[in-house]
Amino acid sequence: MLIWIFIYAVTFVIISVLWKKRWLLYHAWKIPGPFSVPLVGSAFLLSATKDNFFDLICGKMESWRPVTKFWVGSQLYIATTRPTDVEKILTNCLNKSPFYENFNDIMKDTLLTSKVSIWKEHRKMINPSFNSKILNSHHDTFVKYSREMVKILDDKEGVEQTDFLQVIWEKTVDVALATLTNVKPHVVKKRQRITSITARYEQILIQRFHTFWLLIEFFWKLSNLHKEHKMLCETSHEIAKNIIAEEYMSHETEDRNDDTIESKRFLRNLTKLNRTMQISREEILEETIFMIIAASETSALTVNTVLTILGIYSDIQERVYQELVSVLPNIENSPTQEEINRLDYLERVIKETLRLVPTAPLILRYADEDIKCDPYVFPAGSNLVVPLILLHRAPEVWPEPEKFDPDRFLPDEVAKRHRCSYIPFSFGARNCIGLRFGMMEVKIMVATILRNFKVQTVGGREEISKEKIPRGLDPTNPQAKLSIPTLRGKYWFKKNNVYASCMAGDLVLDIKDLLQMPHPSSPRKYLLSLDNVLLLSIQSRFDEKWCNDMMS
Repeated sequence: MLIWIFIYAVTFVIISVLWKKRWLLYHAWKIPGPFSVPLVGSAFLLSATKDNFFDLICGKMESWRPVTKFWVGSQLYIATTRPTDVEKILTNCLNKSPFYENFNDIMKDTLLTSKVSIWKEHRKMINPSFNSKILNSHHDTFVKYSREMVKILDDKEGVEQTDFLQVIWEKTVDVALATLTNVKPHVVKKRQRITSITARYEQILIQRFHTFWLLIEFFWKLSNLHKEHKMLCETSHEIAKNIIAEEYMSHETEDRNDDTIESKRFLRNLTKLNRTMQISREEILEETIFMIIAASETSALTVNTVLTILGIYSDIQERVYQELVSVLPNIENSPTQEEINRLDYLERVIKETLRLVPTAPLILRYADEDIKCDPYVFPAGSNLVVPLILLHRAPEVWPEPEKFDPDRFLPDEVAKRHRCSYIPFSFGARNCIGLRFGMMEVKIMVATILRNFKVQTVGGREEISKEKIPRGLDPTNPQAKLSIPTLRGKYWFKKNNVYASCMAGDLVLDIKDLLQMPHPSSPRKYLLSLDNVLLLSIQSRFDEKWCNDMMS
């Protein structure tokens, strides 16, 4: 008797769930997608290591493009690469997918993760800190820390290997602190740990997502990964609290009616609003963590990716350099804002880099209501996915989509495309608030590095398959490494007893040829990359000291 009662109860629950989801299931049935099984869905197809997880997801979506569905447990995900669909989704669906709840432990109610009601309030509060006047005031800070980064690279002489991405990322953290707060970066305790915490936190989330039993809260809480995850969250909160405390100390005696640029910076603005109880301290803590991580990581990854790709395409890099020499003839002078704005080709290179390698591979939204995208209906209750990697490589929009071509972003070419065919910073009301901030920072950093260094790969682009341009950069990827060979003289990279000068067309010369090289009219420093590992030759100034070093 009890067995039959149990069977009836289970049957009733299943029928009730199916009835509530009948329209979701009905519309999902009409959308093509991979095979799925009860309870698990299509998750078993996403079994992968953390190193190729996003490649695998995008590969599955690509095989069913332009519109596909897949189930992860009871959650329906619908992905589309049609720009018209993307515009409807990002315009009408402002709530984020439940996937973003994975960030709740570290930053729950932020611009990235919060529900629409909270997001609207916070966006309204934070918007004034990203207006044109405030952004323009950051120019000198961007230049200052870019030049410091070049000096750090110069000082790496004799170091066998260093992490190039780490050098960039640490500087973008300093930039974030110096622009978003009124706190001096060097007084922030443990700020150097921000990069490692962020990298490891993201790895744990990816590992959890592709290990489907860890998506169940009970098993997740019992895992060692959760313990490490909790420790990372506590450390990040400790760092953020230290930053906020320093900010409060820096304006204890300020005039509350102060209308200076400093008073409108992100954190100062929020702390002032806290005095009138418009935002809580906990909300400030979470927004601070999010903003510093977002502002530093995305810029660092973009700079690193631009340099990596330009290392492959030396002809495009040379064109960038010629523009830099034309606009910034004196390498010792700091570039002005007007000069940076004139670097049109460099800007197109950055945009083309973000097309091929967007810093965020996916955008996920939640459908609160049915979205009609002929001939389908994306039903309410589904998770809507915009795979930027596939959207930006759609062959019907981008001819030869794997080709790196900055001229795709000439004004006439841009006018031919749908406005949602290229959205590295998302689109609509809930787009990235730091769009202009990020572009300005990346442009200044790349310009400063390329004005002082040259990036190249050994072997040329023919020996480097397009797969070696990663679809998403992991901070632990060997491609992000910068090796610096030990050499008695400062000026040359040495490999297999042959010196490469790179002064005139990537020449490979022996020691006799080197001693007869003419003094260059415009000394320039160089970065080199070997087997996708970036190598740095500290300087290329050909002077008497170099000759003496070489002869000794």
